[in-house]
Amino acid sequence: MAFFDDLGKKLSKAGQSAVQKTKELADIAKLNSSVYDEEKKIDNNYLEIGKLYVSLHDADHEQDFDSLISAIHESEDKIKELKQQISDIKGVVKCEKCGAEVSGDSAFCSSCGAPMPVVKPAETVPAETVDAPAQEVASVEEPAQEEQKTE
Repeated sequence: MAFFDDLGKKLSKAGQSAVQKTKELADIAKLNSSVYDEEKKIDNNYLEIGKLYVSLHDADHEQDFDSLISAIHESEDKIKELKQQISDIKGVVKCEKCGAEVSGDSAFCSSCGAPMPVVKPAETVPAETVDAPAQEVASVEEPAQEEQKTE
C-alpha cells in the first residue's frame, strides 16, 4: 500500500504544480493585457499631440514637419475629392447649413428646411462647333462633284 500512497502524493504534487502554472499563465496574460492597454493609451496620446500640433501650427510649423503636414493635406484633398465622387454617384448634395445629404433635385433640405442652391446645367456645345463638321463634309464633297461634271 505504500506504493499507492507514494503515487497519490506524487499525483497531488503534480496537480498542485499544474494549478500553480495555470495561475501564473493567467496572471501573465492579465499583465500583458494591461501593458497593451497602456501602450495603446500612449499611442492615442501621441496621435492627439500630433493633431493638436497641426491644428495650432499648420502655417508656422517647423521645417522638419513639412513633408508630414504636406502629406496630410494631400490626403485630406483626396478624401474630399473621393467623397464628392460618391455624392455625384448617389445624386446627392450636402446642405450648406446642416450638412445633411439631400437629393440633387430638391429645392429645400429635408433635414433643416434650408433652401438648396440651384445647380446650373452643364453648358451645351456652341452651334458653330456643331456646324463645323458638316461644313467640312460639304467642302470635301464639292470637289468630287466638280470632277464628275468635267468628265
